[in-house]
Amino acid sequence: MSVAGKPVHGRNGASRVALAAAVSIAWMVCSSALILVNKHILVGLKFPFPMTVSALGMAASSICSYLACRVLRIVEANASVSPGFWVKHMLPIGFMMAMTLWTGNLVYLYLSVSFIQMLKAFTPVITMLALFMVGLEKPNSPMIFSVLIIAAGTAASAYGEATLNAAGIFFMFASEITEAARLVATQYLLVGAGGLQLSPIEGVMYLSPACVFWLGLGAMFLEFPSIRAAGVAGVPAANGRLFFVAAMLGFCINMLAYMTIQLASSLTLKGGGGVLATVKNALIIVAAMAIWGEVVTGLQAVGYLASAAAFVLYTVLKMRQVAAG
Repeated sequence: MSVAGKPVHGRNGASRVALAAAVSIAWMVCSSALILVNKHILVGLKFPFPMTVSALGMAASSICSYLACRVLRIVEANASVSPGFWVKHMLPIGFMMAMTLWTGNLVYLYLSVSFIQMLKAFTPVITMLALFMVGLEKPNSPMIFSVLIIAAGTAASAYGEATLNAAGIFFMFASEITEAARLVATQYLLVGAGGLQLSPIEGVMYLSPACVFWLGLGAMFLEFPSIRAAGVAGVPAANGRLFFVAAMLGFCINMLAYMTIQLASSLTLKGGGGVLATVKNALIIVAAMAIWGEVVTGLQAVGYLASAAAFVLYTVLKMRQVAAG
């Protein structure tokens, strides 16, 4: 059975590093594609309803994971999760996921894709602080130095942005903060005091419905009236293939993210494999310049390169920790 169908704890150091690298490559490809697809849906199709788009994607993840675990039974699902445990531990994580997806997609209505990728370099700083606070990571001088350089580079990129938008910056950092909280909470559930043994797809099966609940509730009050008023309720059906691709990419990203947290840690995930994440972001920036004619200033480029170098430094240090067990 593939690793997606079983918990990935208990592998030796070299095996864990190799598998983490393979998962990171797959995550890089899927997340890059989803960014471009969502940008097209929200802006190109003139369907600026990020909560609804996110809810549709997470609903597809829920259905796919349920079919794999409970109907087709191609994945072992042996964990016992009571309704009380789900409400207490998974529903709050679902809320963090919902906030991350909503604000993360909302930001594409305010900021350029290239600038968003530069700001994402700051996420490990937030995640590291959260992990330190709850005792899931131990700080050391090289790691602290690397994230400080990331922060400085991100600040330079923001200062060099030609069309800075305060609302976009707010939503971007709201997304990063809730994402850090979600990752830390998930890591705590899987490898901390919770220690819940779930396969990646099984984890998606339990967490996706919690996210759909919050996204659906929010969309019902915040977006559905506007969708009806604008007469665009038929856009998803009219562009079914594109929405289906987005949903499947979202499912793959959720599963791959879950696998990475089990293999290493949530901070390694936000490092995205270090070099791989840097390459991914750089390619997205180039694609945004080519597709939408976005402009990257010299100061932004310098700031991003500094953040990227520190990103790689951090991830090398982290992967050494993973290999050491």
